[in-house]
Amino acid sequence: MHAKPEQRKTSIVPALFKVLVGTIGIFAIMTVCFYHNELDVDGNLTVGFPWIFYREGSGYSLDLNEQVGYHEFEPLKLIGNILFAATLYLLILWIYSAFSGKPKQ
Repeated sequence: MHAKPEQRKTSIVPALFKVLVGTIGIFAIMTVCFYHNELDVDGNLTVGFPWIFYREGSGYSLDLNEQVGYHEFEPLKLIGNILFAATLYLLILWIYSAFSGKPKQ
């Protein structure tokens, strides 16, 4: 009988899970780093990088002669930020694998 060569079994589920966890991690780090809560200074709160997907603020309106506030949430910008985080994570993985390879002799 002929021996079959050893086949390497790989599953896509662990790879997708790794990318999902990495994307969430990069997204969380970027969101925390670029979170600006200046409600007590200028009345604005902004969340998001590279696109701001949530804004909240308040201030005095001279036209209405009263205190007014607003909040905006843009889901497309949130999706764009998540895709940016996934791309950044895959780029980091690609650079890491390029530099961590064994040197050729």
